[in-house]
Amino acid sequence: MTTAEKVKEIVAQVCEVSADEIQETSTIGDFAAWDSIGHLTILSTVEEAFDINFEPEEMMDLEDVADIIKAVDSKL
Repeated sequence: MTTAEKVKEIVAQVCEVSADEIQETSTIGDFAAWDSIGHLTILSTVEEAFDINFEPEEMMDLEDVADIIKAVDSKL
């Protein structure tokens, strides 16, 4: 599974939607469960899944799925 596939799967699980609905342009507010708390849940789940850590400043810059994928790839 690629980084992008895994991140999309995590976002889908947290947002309680099908992974097919998640695009790299999907962002906060696109799904009911992806609010500020949902965003933190997504990022903490991504951190666990990839065994990485985001700095608080980084988290503020991660606005869509593509940003999250790029950030994960840069840490792997």
